[in-house]
Amino acid sequence: MKTITAPGSKNLITDVSGVQVGHAEDYKIGTGVTVITGDNPFSAAVDVRGGGPGTRETDMLRLENSIGRADAIVLSGGSAYGLDASSEIQDLLRNDGKGYQLGKAIIPLVPSAVIFDLNINDNPHVNKLGHRSPWRNLANQAYKSCSNNFLLGSYGAGCGATTATLKGGQGSSSWKQKYSNGQEYTVGAIVINNAVGNPLLNKGPSFLSGYLEINKEFGGYGTSSENFDHVIRSKRLPRSIGIADTFNEISSNTVIGVVATDAPLSRANLKRLAIMAHDGIAKSLSPAHTPMDGDTIFAISTNQNKNKSELDSIDILAMGSRISDCVARACNRAVYEAVSFVKSKPTWKELFRSK
Repeated sequence: MKTITAPGSKNLITDVSGVQVGHAEDYKIGTGVTVITGDNPFSAAVDVRGGGPGTRETDMLRLENSIGRADAIVLSGGSAYGLDASSEIQDLLRNDGKGYQLGKAIIPLVPSAVIFDLNINDNPHVNKLGHRSPWRNLANQAYKSCSNNFLLGSYGAGCGATTATLKGGQGSSSWKQKYSNGQEYTVGAIVINNAVGNPLLNKGPSFLSGYLEINKEFGGYGTSSENFDHVIRSKRLPRSIGIADTFNEISSNTVIGVVATDAPLSRANLKRLAIMAHDGIAKSLSPAHTPMDGDTIFAISTNQNKNKSELDSIDILAMGSRISDCVARACNRAVYEAVSFVKSKPTWKELFRSK
């Protein structure tokens, strides 16, 4: 039997057995919510690299703390307002009898991260809120739509996402291969690409990490032979960076996401995967991990079988490298699949044509 070393059948994070994704979006106000969950809780870790994160329950996932579990993970628009989406998911999980049980109490654990998308329309939509947070409503819809299939581009928390040069969005990818213990495991990533940085090599159409492209998944341009060493200052960085008058236009962006595997991993090795996953952001966006970004990556495992042997360090190195590539590919697919709505930046497909 031939060993598989290729994306999973969907090229989505849901190729990892036990992972489901749901999303909902409101194009009128330009925001959305994405929920990652499953039938069973995940082992989880997190790594935060951006200088301006908006998160909830990340301390719970620190290695020195006791739990290291997530019943769902929420990625949301809305900046700090969007953290309210996690409360809705917590209520829905409790109604479904899911959560960490202490005596008679059931406590669903829902780590989350948010992006800033509050200025999509001329007037910030926080001034238009009713009595119930729109992110709670969107979270409710997202949770009820959770399945193995979901959409990329301007959906979920990627609805109002932008990058330095183009419309951002929701992206995902996966990879499957065999490891030294003889087992075949799948890894996958889902990201919301709302970066301060530029995803393109110079002015495009090639993506900065176009060399990672598989089966024309983000336009078919692949690796570019263009030399960019002499134009880093003038083309790769958005001109607004360093100009005080336009600083507020770029000061609240981020890449958030989840990487997943069906391999049996310790929390320490999940933490290592979360750390390595951030390399995918750096490969696909320039600059990355800036003081204005809130880059946050959660790492989860769906495999709770304690009888399976832990992967060795070489396998973790290989798996982390594949996960890093998945994050980069997901960042590019988020931009490639994005569509225009209301007041936003141009999309890749508006400016360029796929080969």
